[in-house]
Amino acid sequence: MKLTNKEAADVIMNIQIQLGRRNGKMLLSSALLKAVEVLRDAPEWIPIKTRPMNDEEKKNANEYFGVPYEDLEWPDAWHYDCQLPEVKDDECVDVLVTTKEGYVVVTSYSNDCFGSASFENVEYPDDITAWAYMPKPYEKEGESDADS
Repeated sequence: MKLTNKEAADVIMNIQIQLGRRNGKMLLSSALLKAVEVLRDAPEWIPIKTRPMNDEEKKNANEYFGVPYEDLEWPDAWHYDCQLPEVKDDECVDVLVTTKEGYVVVTSYSNDCFGSASFENVEYPDDITAWAYMPKPYEKEGESDADS
């Protein structure tokens, strides 16, 4: 059984709660609790899946892409068929992507008001194997943005 980082952290905390109720004391060390926090904050890789455009989408290609389906530059028009970054229309968010070549790249993801999703600087959607939100910026122990 494969767990996400958040799910693993939740399992650890649930064990702590159950054992704590039985024994009436805290069983996890502060280091293990810190590890749970790190697990919860770590980026999760989400596999990229694509699918061909259906007939309705092909018919509306001009509205989405500004050209008829037959005139699209790439050979097989596609749509993403997976969880994508949450972003408001006409905005973008920086994310990490992994490529078939094994690189991890920082790129921007956007979703226009027509529902056309794209990762910047990616020519073909099947060049990407997975994406993840950016990790939190580094902070020295005991410091926060309010301290600077």
